[in-house]
Amino acid sequence: MVPKVNCNPVKLASIVTYFQKSRVAHSLKDLEKQLPSVASINGMQVKDYIQALQDDNKINVEKIGSGNWYWSFPSQDKKIREKALDDARSAYDKANAINEDLKIKLAESQAQREDEQDMLDSGGERRETLVATKTGLEAEVKRLQMELSAYSDSDPTELERKAKDLNGFKAVVGQCTDDIYSMEGWFKSIGQSEAVQALRVQLYGDELDAEEGMLREL
Repeated sequence: MVPKVNCNPVKLASIVTYFQKSRVAHSLKDLEKQLPSVASINGMQVKDYIQALQDDNKINVEKIGSGNWYWSFPSQDKKIREKALDDARSAYDKANAINEDLKIKLAESQAQREDEQDMLDSGGERRETLVATKTGLEAEVKRLQMELSAYSDSDPTELERKAKDLNGFKAVVGQCTDDIYSMEGWFKSIGQSEAVQALRVQLYGDELDAEEGMLREL
């Protein structure tokens, strides 16, 4: 494949000038005759230069009949420049608006970060204060509990608790005593009264009532 011709910008401009001064449409055949002398190019390069101008929208082309016709008017070139300028201005305005919006968002973000940092700082101070207060209160509670334990003997709540514990112990002792008496009764029923009495002396010791032969009442 033959490489594409690298078109000279000066020669391209001279061709556009030729089109605009002529103020008529040209066939490819006419251009192949005229452009070599107008732009100092080889006749084989005419199509490449025309294609380059088409790609840059510097000339118009329209198929009429069996062939293409090419033209370019000064008013068209002016419109192209004006459109390019409008596009550039529009792009600038859009970029500027985006830039301003980003500045606002950046300022808001920085302000928010500063507020959050202030909250964290103040929150840390409040937490330290609360921790110190909590520690102090816990120490005070422990001190009061120690003082209260010194008066536990006269504390109604403590006395009530001890009374409940004592009644519970008595109930357990009573149940055990009943079980012992039941077991002794069974031994006596099988003729082991002396063995039962000897066992009482051995187990009960001073708590044994010698006259009754039973445990002393609590």
